[in-house]
Amino acid sequence: MSDIDSDEEKDQLSELQKLSSKIPRGMFVSGWDDENDLIETEENPHETQEKELLWAATEDKIEIVEKILNDHPELVNVRDRDGYTPLHKACYNNNYEMAQLLLRFNADIEAQTEMEWTPLHSAAKWNNAKLVALLLQHGANINALSEGNNTPLHVATTVSSCRDTLIELFMNDELNPGLLNSSDETAAQIAKRTGLSYAFFEMVKPGLDPKIGMLD
Repeated sequence: MSDIDSDEEKDQLSELQKLSSKIPRGMFVSGWDDENDLIETEENPHETQEKELLWAATEDKIEIVEKILNDHPELVNVRDRDGYTPLHKACYNNNYEMAQLLLRFNADIEAQTEMEWTPLHSAAKWNNAKLVALLLQHGANINALSEGNNTPLHVATTVSSCRDTLIELFMNDELNPGLLNSSDETAAQIAKRTGLSYAFFEMVKPGLDPKIGMLD
């Protein structure tokens, strides 16, 4: 999470944490039939340096990634067949130190997959809150739109135990919770329709801007 300078921000964080602590961990079920459906397994991962780099980023092999990028820094944004970069793979696998390393080599923080997911979408989808915070600290667009005009907040509301990620997102002043996806739904409306994470939205509702959408 970014540095919190004011007493007001500290109070806001404290209040969000108190509210979210009332939601039992694991009370939500996934909004996806299989959370691994979006992850492609690379065939022959050691066939080329590009494939080796993507594999190593996924498996958190920091020494391998560092060696490859020291020799070939231009490979930092190499993509697999679905458009995922090493940073995407580090983010959905919760490989924090790997993500830090890739960012030091100037990984594209706004790189998009074939489905137009950014690394922030990947981190939010798997509730990797520490990585969400890291990406935001490095200037990631918190309101980035994927295919279907889904923001990272939309994505976060569809997964289980997402409260830590929701806290990180709501603490960012740039968050626009009122954005509509292609189905004309805000994240709050998705949460209400599916029941996933709706308890969080209900508890923070009094402190949210009315543009968040209709909760009643």
